[in-house]
Amino acid sequence: MQGWIIYNGALRIKKNEVLVKKLAEEGLKKGIRLQLIKNNTLIPMYDAFGKATLESTALLETPDFIIFWDKDIALARHLEIMGFKLFNRSKAIATCDNKILMHQKLAQSGIRLPKTIVNPFVFRHQDVTMAYIQKVRHLLGDTIVLKEAHGSFGMQVSLVHSEKELLDRFAEMENRPFIMQEYIESSYGRDLRVNIIGDKVVGAMTRKNEDDFRANITLGGRGSITEITDTQKYMALKAHKILGLDFSGVDILYDKNDQPILCEVNSNVNYLSFEGISGFNFSAYLLDYIVSKLDCL
Repeated sequence: MQGWIIYNGALRIKKNEVLVKKLAEEGLKKGIRLQLIKNNTLIPMYDAFGKATLESTALLETPDFIIFWDKDIALARHLEIMGFKLFNRSKAIATCDNKILMHQKLAQSGIRLPKTIVNPFVFRHQDVTMAYIQKVRHLLGDTIVLKEAHGSFGMQVSLVHSEKELLDRFAEMENRPFIMQEYIESSYGRDLRVNIIGDKVVGAMTRKNEDDFRANITLGGRGSITEITDTQKYMALKAHKILGLDFSGVDILYDKNDQPILCEVNSNVNYLSFEGISGFNFSAYLLDYIVSKLDCL
């Protein structure tokens, strides 16, 4: 059996390449040959009759499946049109990669989420009145979490503490879509990452960051393996299934009574830190899951 692992060729984050190489190594142990392919080495195109084709700068072997470890949604959809089986699928990746769409999808299910405002669509730059700013702060509180619709590793998430700061942030955002959420102060620098494959929670870790409200490991957070409650497990699995994911990392916040509030769901979950502290082989389990799904086809 052979497959592809498609990942971002322009992302200068070492952990990303370490992860896909580990997946390929685990594949060899199981007799699965996995070819590592950067998304920017592929040339999706349509011929004169509208047939979807694929060219590449490298020699490719036709895969039995594709592990799509990227957010190049157009490429993912193109490969599905060609008939390839993707894990995760393009629709699930697209929803997870857009925090607006993700929030709208999950909110319809009754999952508990932070109070959220979707900013108005603009063509060139944000242009809001002070009345709008004041209304937002009245609805969400004095401290607001601002999240760009597209972003990874917590990089496009920030806290806003005043009217002036919020106005300044609006100007900085220009035409980029974003959401504003209530600040869950009780979860400052602390969240729960729940790792899921198929319909099973394979493990969870508490992430803590003493120096930042964001608990991301990439931003200095530290993880520790933890047992999750039935309520947390139910919330994580429900979100995972609603979004149609094969594998994911679900991030959960804590209210002042330590009850769960769903933060977000990650389709391109980086599980290396979880593997390192738990000893659980996420890569091997994921490949077993994929083989089992292919056997069902």
